[in-house]
Amino acid sequence: MKHDMDQLLNSALSSREEPDDRLNQRIMRKFQEKENENMSKKNQKIRIPAAALLAVIVLAAGSASAYAAWKYLTPGQVAESAQDQGLAAAFQSEDALTVNEVQEYGGYRITLLGIVSGKNLSEYLPEDDAGNVSGDRTYVVTAIENADGTKRPDTSSDDYGKDPFFVSPLIEGLNPAQHNIVTMGGSYFEMVEDGVQYRLAECDNVEKFADRRVYLGVNDGTFYNNEAFQYNESSGGISRNDSYQGVNALFVLPLDESKADREAAEEYLKNLQSEEKTPETQEDAQEGALVRTASEESSKWNLADFNEKAALVKEMQISPDEEGNYNYEYTIEEDGTYSSGKVYQDLLTDRDEEGLLKSRSVFGAEDSAYVETYTLNEDRTLTLRTYKYK
Repeated sequence: MKHDMDQLLNSALSSREEPDDRLNQRIMRKFQEKENENMSKKNQKIRIPAAALLAVIVLAAGSASAYAAWKYLTPGQVAESAQDQGLAAAFQSEDALTVNEVQEYGGYRITLLGIVSGKNLSEYLPEDDAGNVSGDRTYVVTAIENADGTKRPDTSSDDYGKDPFFVSPLIEGLNPAQHNIVTMGGSYFEMVEDGVQYRLAECDNVEKFADRRVYLGVNDGTFYNNEAFQYNESSGGISRNDSYQGVNALFVLPLDESKADREAAEEYLKNLQSEEKTPETQEDAQEGALVRTASEESSKWNLADFNEKAALVKEMQISPDEEGNYNYEYTIEEDGTYSSGKVYQDLLTDRDEEGLLKSRSVFGAEDSAYVETYTLNEDRTLTLRTYKYK
């Protein structure tokens, strides 16, 4: 019997044929589902049946990146950490793609874990300025590590955010400097677990462009870096700049070409171009620059810094709701400047010795920039202070 098993393993591991992509996806998805079940059983020893072990060995023989599933959180687990059960379920669906491709540049190891696209997948859908909900979205999860094996700083650490990353889908035929996650209604959630930094990025659904090459670019810095990548205006192709010394990982997203919609893509691009042609006023440009500056500087401030470098315009106490989260809405200025939002209880652990949360909100109104801060009190209430950036 042992001889037969050895022969089977040797045959599987020596095969030159790679397993079918669909088989890979099914095995990886089953593994993810099992991992989610086992998250609540961390103190128990989990026995893997020999047949399951053989399946993983055969899979690893055809795809070296398959091992990543054992090492990292799954995209669904990252979505659960963002308290988005709807998106977590979407990452477990048949439409989700598990990738686990690894690239290493500039002293960092970047892993594209998975992607899912569709309508109304998340419990938290963005609204435009007119209040219209944008439900057709693409969600991508990546893992970022230090290549030397040291741990990434936790979100509560003072070192967190000192080496930022820009993660964005990029589309063949469209200048990436003009068409990236910023212009495609993007946002992201970020967390650090066991020294690995996870980024859950979202933007308008890119599946409509599936008949062309769609990339995921990751570069160091806060915004898209023209020096990190090269755009060929003739062919429309996007490639890495091999002479760039920093981070410039570039993945090709394995989208289903049958989901391409040229009419929808053309309409989408017309809307983007229409927005680009709308002349930006000098006031708009100044407001954007002011908000960026306020965000960068205030991210490192403590309460003393805020009191010294900004003007307090609002202070209020907020009590937690039944789920332990903090909801608020209020008028900032007499001119009607308004703010509302929610602070999730998961953010409470990331605070300094004075109780000031690392998380804060920065936004602009006319020629001003405001920074909302949140301080946890001993009675579990939250003090919201709104400062005008000077």
